[in-house]
Amino acid sequence: MTLLRASRIPIQRHVKVKAEANPFDPAWEIYFEKRLDIQMVDKLKGKRQLLRLWREQKGICPVCNQKITQRTGWHSHHIIWRSMGGSDTQENRVLLHPNCHSQVHSQKLTVEKPRPSRGV
Repeated sequence: MTLLRASRIPIQRHVKVKAEANPFDPAWEIYFEKRLDIQMVDKLKGKRQLLRLWREQKGICPVCNQKITQRTGWHSHHIIWRSMGGSDTQENRVLLHPNCHSQVHSQKLTVEKPRPSRGV
């Protein structure tokens, strides 16, 4: 058995959910997606899921067909919004550029998950 020093345990701050935020209201969808992105980046399981999504899309944003990089940034978008009954599964999520994500929500665009291409 090992005794750990408190100084070796990193302090992890948590961000409170805004009091007026409602997960069932489509107006708050982007807010909750951003919170989910932050949680995913902080955890190893979340990093694996993001990497899997990125590889599945071949690093391409399905809205603008441009590369998604660390420099451009990304947002995890729910194809069927969680406020409309969508889930957090891989099948219901896609990575988009932050600007493309804003356009999808403001213009009420639909996004389809890229289909994997078959090798010939």
